[in-house]
Order: sequence, then C-alpha cells, then structure tokens
Amino acid sequence: MNFCFLALLFLSLPSWAKDLGNFSGNVEAQARHSWNNDLANDLFQDWDEEDFYLLYGNLNSKFDSGNSRVESNVFARYSKSPLYRERPAPFPPYVAPLIFTFPNKLVAREVFKLTHDERADDHREELVLNKLYYQWSSDDNRFMIGRMYINYGQGEIFNPINPFNQPTGLTSVSQVAQGNDGVNFTFFVNDHHTLDFFFLGDKSFDNFNGEIERTLWIHGEYQVSDSLQFDYVAGQDQNRNKLGGQVRRSFEEATVFVQTLYQSDFTNDVESHPLWDAMLGYDQQVTSKWHVRIEAGYQKSNRFINLDNSLNERFLPTEYFVAFANQYEIHPLVKLTGTIVNDVKSGFTYFITRNTFDLGHDTEAEIFGYLPAAKGSDIENPAQKLVTTDVGVALRTFF
Repeated sequence: MNFCFLALLFLSLPSWAKDLGNFSGNVEAQARHSWNNDLANDLFQDWDEEDFYLLYGNLNSKFDSGNSRVESNVFARYSKSPLYRERPAPFPPYVAPLIFTFPNKLVAREVFKLTHDERADDHREELVLNKLYYQWSSDDNRFMIGRMYINYGQGEIFNPINPFNQPTGLTSVSQVAQGNDGVNFTFFVNDHHTLDFFFLGDKSFDNFNGEIERTLWIHGEYQVSDSLQFDYVAGQDQNRNKLGGQVRRSFEEATVFVQTLYQSDFTNDVESHPLWDAMLGYDQQVTSKWHVRIEAGYQKSNRFINLDNSLNERFLPTEYFVAFANQYEIHPLVKLTGTIVNDVKSGFTYFITRNTFDLGHDTEAEIFGYLPAAKGSDIENPAQKLVTTDVGVALRTFF
C-alpha cells in the first residue's frame, strides 16, 4: 500500500469523523533517524544508521441506547524502514522496529483474529479491530462481551498488576491500548467496593490452530477513604496462577502507590520458574507548570524467554529500574519532558527527551530523542545491546 495514499487517507479522517457524530480519534506521523549500538553486531544486528517512518491512528465509535452501549476502535499503522527487509538464513531479522513500534502486540488476549498484518520488502501494514464490545449496565452491575480495553493500575512505565494493557510511558507511540477477547462482569458492591470478573481467551500462542488459553481473573477496587484506595487481583492467566495488589495514597498535590504481583510456575508442566514483580511510584504536581513522576520497579527475568519476546513484553530489557520523569511548561504552547531510566543492577542508563509544541486546532508537533548512555555486561544483559540511539519528529492531531 502506498505511503502517500495512507497519509492522505489519515489526514482526511478528522473532518469526516466529526460530521458523523459519535466518532473520535487521532492521527500521527513520525520520522526518526537511528544509530545502532556497535555491540549489536555480536547479535547479528549488523547495521549502522537507518531512517524509520511511521504513520498510525485510531478511529473510535460509541453508540448508546438506554442501558446498552456498543463501542469500537480501529487501529491502523504503517511503518517503513530498510530494517524490515528479509535477510538470508541463518541471519535473524532486525529487532529495532520492535522498539520503534512498541507495543507490537495490539490484542493482548486474542481469540478472533480480526487483524490485517502484511510485511513486504521494506514496510509493514497493520489494520486491527482492537475494540468491539456490547455493554449492558444497571445501578448494581455491568456486563460486557466482545473485545475490550482493560484499564486499571497507576503505573505508566511499569504496571505489573494489569497484564492486559502494556504501559507506553516510555515509548514514542501514544493513544494506543490493547484489546482483550472475552466477557466482563462488574458488580458495584457498595459505594466503596467494586468487583470485576474477567473470562478471557487467547489462541495466539499456537497461531490460532490450538486450544484456547483461558484467563479467569478477578480485580477488586476498595475505596477505604477519600485518600486511600486498595486494589487486588487474582486468577489464572497464560498458564500461570497470579496474585497481587496495589495500594494508592493521595495527598493534596501528590500520590504514592505500591504494586506487587506473584506468578507461579506454569500450570501445564512446561519447564518454567516463578516470577515476581514489584513497583513503587510517586506522582506530584510541584507547581502549576512543573510535574514530577518517579517509578521504581523489579521484574524478575524469565530465563526461558528469548530476546525477541523480551522486547515484545517490555519496552526496555531491564530487571530493576528507577525512572525519574519531569514535565515543564515553558510556555502555554510549549512543554518540555525529560526522563532518565536506570537499571540499578546492571548500570543500564537511558535518557528520553521530548519538546512538544501546541499548534492549535487540536494539533501538536514534537521533537524527541532517545539515548542509551550506558549498558550492562554483555553476558548477563545481551538484549541491552539492541537498544538504539534515536532522534525524531512527530506531528499529531486529535478529533
């Protein structure tokens, strides 16, 4: 599909979507220049500098009638780079596009393959119906069936208690959520307590030829007071038993939150080991112009996972991390964001900077840079060799 044709199609979406009524969405174009890490040659990533182009967007629709609602989202993405070209055996594909387009998996629990994904020569085309559900609501409960977003948990960089929607706090891709196929029952126990039961399925592990991998999941939210909230999760998901929770304490201008999640060995006798996740977060609006967010976490490395899968599951290949993010409003139309991430165990250090300009008419431009300043040891942290240095620009509009 021609890149110029896609650009014209996406740029025309805002005007006709507004005319139709219950439609909204966004369109974004990006261009970046990337420098490879010299150490990546040891992993057959033998390229030096390349350009990468990305065009993506969402089209949301919502229709309400009495107690019923139908909601959908179509996500489209076109990416172009020489790094997509096939390589002769035994050389593996280039993995840098996995970071450039994170998250790569746009449906986290997928039973119905409502996806067009084509890769040819130097580009990739994706068209995904990543949300389509029917909802019925009453005063005491809510029922949803179809492909839905599952949103809970405070983490923006790491959110372990929610395995159904990968955080995008570090990526250059925004306005992206992952769909999940199944059923959700929500019970409003009282004004302080809400219970969510999820029954989900996934066939993507066996390329849709095998049995459905089931998810039986409960999420509870208890509002202890106006400033204290407790969340808990439990269930079986992706052949592991999981148990965890979050505590959130709000202050006048700040919020503190803690999460933890335990994952058992695989329940199907496949070789594995238990996993632990933990996260501590702090968020504060320091002044009217200055916002600070700190997240520190631990995600136990899964020694049975390969490099490609580790980059698909996480934006950065780290086990421990501390992230310190600042956003400052230089001018009502100009915002500067700076984030530093450090793996306290390996020494891996990563800088991110964004300068965003409000152009009016729900449109903004951005200049961004990603710099891995230090890497861990080659033997213990091979995936850290694959993190590139990038500078780029983006233009986005909302409607």
